[in-house]
Amino acid sequence: MPPIRISFDTNAYSPVTRPQLGKIVTTGWWPLTRNRILSKKRRVAWWYIQWCIRRDRIQAAIPEAAFAAEVLPNVDRIDFLLAIGTPRAANPPPIPDGRRKLIQDAFALGFRVLHGGRIAYGAIVNVQNDQWAPDDNIEIQVRQRRFSKFVRHFVELPLEALKTLGETLAAAHGLAAMNPGKMQAAAMNGVSLDRFLWREGIGAEKRNPRQYASVEAFEKVVRDRLADWADFDMVAAHYAYGYDFLCTEDTGHPRSDSIFGAPYAADVNGTFGVMTISLLNLAAHCWNRFGFPLRTWRPG
Repeated sequence: MPPIRISFDTNAYSPVTRPQLGKIVTTGWWPLTRNRILSKKRRVAWWYIQWCIRRDRIQAAIPEAAFAAEVLPNVDRIDFLLAIGTPRAANPPPIPDGRRKLIQDAFALGFRVLHGGRIAYGAIVNVQNDQWAPDDNIEIQVRQRRFSKFVRHFVELPLEALKTLGETLAAAHGLAAMNPGKMQAAAMNGVSLDRFLWREGIGAEKRNPRQYASVEAFEKVVRDRLADWADFDMVAAHYAYGYDFLCTEDTGHPRSDSIFGAPYAADVNGTFGVMTISLLNLAAHCWNRFGFPLRTWRPG
């Protein structure tokens, strides 16, 4: 019986790496509400999934996109987005110490990384050669074609959403009138000058908010857009590698255009056969398949 291949998004690999089982005892028991019972049950599930990874019943991986914008503090995300394509992109801001240590612990536990991040950042997380997931299920050329197929099918939806936001802001700040020399470049790209200046629009809004009440309110909107982008790339990488399940607690939010949302479910699940699973359901699936493995098992 082979191990099951599971990719984990940020909100799934984090508690599995640190289930903090002791909190079952140290947190309150009374009154024993449904939420308290569920919280303790989740910690047991996280710990059990970790145990299955340690015993090689789960081949666990984190898509590369989880190590892009999501590991940076919110205040750094816009500036680094604006650095794409410039030398500044090679010098990303530091990851907070807590997140850096969590990632190191995940690697030590056995998590590997799936290639596939398309946000053109510099290497925020220094992934070593032996920390990349092996191409032992789908050969590399096929895996790359599968990633591209997924991205093209959805017409770059998270990037286009971000461009639309920037285009609106470029118009609000009157950037077209300030940049007439870029008209020809915009025409060559088949877009309006405001859309061509989408990144400049985002930068202008951060420096001097006009459409949003404050810089903080604007940063939250961009954070949501970048999170949608990361989610999209994570699903694309999962599909590209042909893993069995994508473990996530995310079901899409009404305010966002997440790939996990209902509008895309038919294509994600039907056309591409991506099967998502929650942490609790993954723990139940592993229990039914493996029980409680007492020894490390390296098949083959």
